[in-house]
Amino acid sequence: MTGVWRLSAAGRTGLLTAGLTLFTTLVVVILLRQHPWASGQSWPQLAAIAMLFAVTERFTVTFPVRRGSHTISLSEIPLVLGLVTMAPAVLVLVRVIGGIAGLTVLSGQRGTKLAFNTALYGTQAAAAGLLFHVLAGSADPLGPRGWLSCFVATLAADLISVVLISAVIALHDDTEEWRRLLSADLRNVLQLPLVVVTTTLGLITAIVIRDQLAAAVLLGILAFAVYLVFRRYSQQTQGHAQVEALYRFTRAVGDAHDATAVTHEVLSQVRDLVRAETAELIVPGDHSRTRMSLTGERTYETRTDVPADAWWEPAVRGESIMLPGGPDDAMAAPVPLGATGAVLAVTRSLPDIETFGGDHLRLLEALAGHAGVALTNAQLVQQLSHSALHDALTGLPNRRKLLADLGEALRDHRDAALQVGVVLLDLDRFKEINDALGHTIGDDVLREVGHRIQARLGDRARVARLGGDEFGLITAATSEAGVLALAAELHEMLEEPTAVSGLALHTQAGIGVCLAPRHGTDPDRLLQRADVAMYVAKQARAGVHVYAPEDDQDTPRRLALLTDLRLAVEQNLVQAAYQPKIDATTGQVIGAEALARWSRSDGPVRPDEFIPLAERTGLIAPLTEHMLDSALTACASWRRAGHQLSVAVNLSPQMLSDHTVLLDVVERALSRHDVPATALTLEITESGLIADPTAGVRVLHALRGLGVRLSVDDFGTGQSSLSRLTELPVQELKIDKSFVDDLPHHRGKQAVIAAAQQLGHALGLHVVVEGVETRAEFDHVRDLGCDSVQGYYVARPLSSEDFSAWLASWPETPAAGLILTGSRRPR
Repeated sequence: MTGVWRLSAAGRTGLLTAGLTLFTTLVVVILLRQHPWASGQSWPQLAAIAMLFAVTERFTVTFPVRRGSHTISLSEIPLVLGLVTMAPAVLVLVRVIGGIAGLTVLSGQRGTKLAFNTALYGTQAAAAGLLFHVLAGSADPLGPRGWLSCFVATLAADLISVVLISAVIALHDDTEEWRRLLSADLRNVLQLPLVVVTTTLGLITAIVIRDQLAAAVLLGILAFAVYLVFRRYSQQTQGHAQVEALYRFTRAVGDAHDATAVTHEVLSQVRDLVRAETAELIVPGDHSRTRMSLTGERTYETRTDVPADAWWEPAVRGESIMLPGGPDDAMAAPVPLGATGAVLAVTRSLPDIETFGGDHLRLLEALAGHAGVALTNAQLVQQLSHSALHDALTGLPNRRKLLADLGEALRDHRDAALQVGVVLLDLDRFKEINDALGHTIGDDVLREVGHRIQARLGDRARVARLGGDEFGLITAATSEAGVLALAAELHEMLEEPTAVSGLALHTQAGIGVCLAPRHGTDPDRLLQRADVAMYVAKQARAGVHVYAPEDDQDTPRRLALLTDLRLAVEQNLVQAAYQPKIDATTGQVIGAEALARWSRSDGPVRPDEFIPLAERTGLIAPLTEHMLDSALTACASWRRAGHQLSVAVNLSPQMLSDHTVLLDVVERALSRHDVPATALTLEITESGLIADPTAGVRVLHALRGLGVRLSVDDFGTGQSSLSRLTELPVQELKIDKSFVDDLPHHRGKQAVIAAAQQLGHALGLHVVVEGVETRAEFDHVRDLGCDSVQGYYVARPLSSEDFSAWLASWPETPAAGLILTGSRRPR
């Protein structure tokens, strides 16, 4: 079987055709021995039945079954006439001659398809003749026993057609497809009522013309009427099947988010639905075309050597085209794919249809429209997915991608002789560059540093930007010395001046190194230990430092913070500050986000320092309850003053672990302050759902059941929501502020925000942009269609009292005046 399957599709079909021909020949030889060539039939009678076989090629009704089909025609009538009036061997000859005439003259078939169908007709006739004469024996062929024999013979011939047509189509795919097709056909086996009707008509015709030949005209009219009923039934059946197929097609291509997977699914579905051997998607590019095809042998391939004057060229210009008839019939339809003139093309119709027709072209056009939407969405999600795993400023992989790559590297290098090195660097005095020269120059420095590292070490290490002025590298070496040599080369390279905007800036760095498996095999732990080593290098001004266990001890400040934070949480010393959110179109204040703020005797403590500490020490639950209580107290006071505002509170991922406690806390807080649930928004970051996404989604559904609004915070910095966003019961999408910095001058960030806004609105979500600091950024965000905005341009986080005062004066502030009047800054 393996050797046979190595043949080409045409070779396998030819082998099947030869096998059928051999089978027919053997049966005819057997029949001739038992039933010698009889001379009782007149040549006009033989010619008439052969002509009937030919004419019935124009009166066929096809019921597609997956990539197989079930064809019903009026050929059962001449078949029955032949069974009851002539010897089996003669019947086979007459059937083959009539079939060839009908296929070539009326259907225009040639080549392989004609050869196969001729062999199929011969096999059907031989099997039917053999069965009829075995079952009927010497009984009257038009008596009851003869009737029963005719029904068995025609049903057997019909079953042979189902199986063999499925087989020849499957020979263009694979063995698994053959099993699937055969199983499906047998479950839907035979349109039994239709076969019985045509066989009955054949028997009645034989009985009537035996007594009165002229009555055959009336029976011919009846047969034609039956054919029209069959055809109408087939059209209705296929119409319903086509609607179901379009629905399945839409679901199938909509479930995939990767553009390649969507393309493969589109081609597979189109090939089956349009009943073609090959489906292709042609996407013209700037200088070449890309041609993705799925052939009859289920081979998926991509080529760029596509001729510019191909037959489907009109479809590039938006015009559908069809080349009917012949062995290479084809169709093509334009695919709406943005500004790109893509084409969906199919070639070579399956053996069960004569050629592509108008109905097939209209179906292809409908599929092309759905395919365009699916591919556009897949490209959008893929673009967002890329943004989620890459730094918007430098284009390098981000922390999440670095962790994923580190996990992959650890799996790929299990040889004890190999070392996987993690190298982290932090630029020295980068804050001074930002303060002295501005954030624009600072961003240019980070881009240039990232470019230099990638250009110098990218072939030996995976380079990422972790955030701020931190970069990370993953490298594999045969020894620790090899990793340290790369780190030393990196340090030496960074000591060279960095040229930015005509300035030569020095960008030295502290570099930390850890190694697997020596320092661990967990990606998070390795990255954390490299981070510890990096800070030791910076404190000791050592340039490069390799992690040692004694480095990883709690510093006096961390211990002091832990003690003070516990006291601050117990005494409610962590305060809530409120940053307003305004409608991007009208400028109206719609709510505020409650942000945790904590000050010690030595000054304020950054939230990104004490919030992780609270999470690690179990203080996050009481801290969240305190923040929720403070936020709802403020919200209640605003609403009593006549401001129907909402308030948002950040939810730690750890709070999702015990949904019973969380639901009770939220419900009691809403009831205590008499604030409607719709006025409270709970924000959860994308990364907050990664640890236990199933439990997280279940908790969010429970929260949504209380009536509170849910928001995906920092969208674009994680990856979970891209694959699970449609499953989350959220009402809001909050675009991370990292995509807003320098937005007017960064086309990539503009594209990411536009894509996120389109995705959010397509899912019916309210889209918020945070971190808007300038008028120019606000204008771009508003013009891109985002719903609401927060950031320093509107107001910094304010205490509860200051927020109330700001709220009362908002319409008179300069920023409010610009926004409410819709004026624009000069460009």
